[in-house]
Amino acid sequence: MIVDIEAIARHYGGKVCKGNALIPTPGHSARDRGTAIKASAHAPDGCLVACYNGTQADALAVKEMLRADGFLAHSAHARALSMQERRSIRQAELARKRERLEAEEAAARCAADLWANASRADPAHPYLVAKVLEPFGIRQEGRDLLVPMVDPGFRLWNVQRIRPDGFKLFGKDARTAGLFWPHGVHIQDGRPSAGPLVIGEGFATMAAVHSATGFGVAAAMSARNLETVARAMRKLFPTRELVIAADDDRHLALLWQKCIFEIHKSRLS
Repeated sequence: MIVDIEAIARHYGGKVCKGNALIPTPGHSARDRGTAIKASAHAPDGCLVACYNGTQADALAVKEMLRADGFLAHSAHARALSMQERRSIRQAELARKRERLEAEEAAARCAADLWANASRADPAHPYLVAKVLEPFGIRQEGRDLLVPMVDPGFRLWNVQRIRPDGFKLFGKDARTAGLFWPHGVHIQDGRPSAGPLVIGEGFATMAAVHSATGFGVAAAMSARNLETVARAMRKLFPTRELVIAADDDRHLALLWQKCIFEIHKSRLS
């Protein structure tokens, strides 16, 4: 069975670049085309899959998705990859990783320029009015609110745009994994602010928490980032009390239970 790269790209809302179908990794933003699929006669099922923003398990899940959607044949006699095939896959993964990092660096420079040239957010912005929020920790460009997204070293990598109707967009080709929006985490001299640090998912939720409590907050900006950000906060603040502002959602509740257990265990070890 010949793997149709262009059909795969169209079906999953991706694009073809240098012979690769670049598609969103399942569970990530539709704009985050972090999975590359390339036809290869050396691969047992005719294609190589690499996830920039995932693991080998994610890549295997993508192959199962391709099979389920009819893009790959179901093989009852799978064979192990040869050393040459493994080497080829590894080299392709490294090349795509370099390209991804270069794209993220370029996107980070665009985000920094956008943030530097943005104006103070308008308190009368429709989104802020609808959410009953003050415009702290954000800026505005045109009619879009800008929410800065940083890594654990507080370097700006991305900016989330929020339109007046609440529609949200991340920067093109920009990093999202492990990033968060912080507010009130430190005081002016760089020391941790007083009280616990509250961690949750979205900007509006965490801005509301800060308004109500005055505590420092960190918004993971996506459900997939919650555990990563919580672990990062524990490393940054080994003795600080962490409070989880979980959504009322069964999947997230189970994730938070696992996350809280792991954080508590790491604190005791």
